[in-house]
Amino acid sequence: MKKLIALTSLTLLASSAMAIENSKTVCTHDAETRVIEVVYSGEAAVPCEVQYTKSTGTQTLWNAQNAEGYCEEKAQAFVEKQQGWGWDCQTAATDNGQTDEELIQNAESAATEQEPVAASE
Repeated sequence: MKKLIALTSLTLLASSAMAIENSKTVCTHDAETRVIEVVYSGEAAVPCEVQYTKSTGTQTLWNAQNAEGYCEEKAQAFVEKQQGWGWDCQTAATDNGQTDEELIQNAESAATEQEPVAASE
């Protein structure tokens, strides 16, 4: 029994030491760029917030203090809405060494590399 408690304690300590990485989705359409980001203020899935950035500034659309997965669900639904409006969106973890500018450039490059779809007659 003592071994089980010790093992459980070590597992909890190891998992709490791992920080959750923010996720950022960069959406482009023509010359415009939008960024949808899930930001964690600690090492756990909550508290979190969904930030939306466009040329006029950044605003927090949603936040959660207790409900794990809430921010991720809201962000994903908003990304899907953007894609439905014709935006091309690319998602990456923000802690992967890329700067915001590199993420935006990669998203813009991916959008321009896509071949146009031929119209059917």
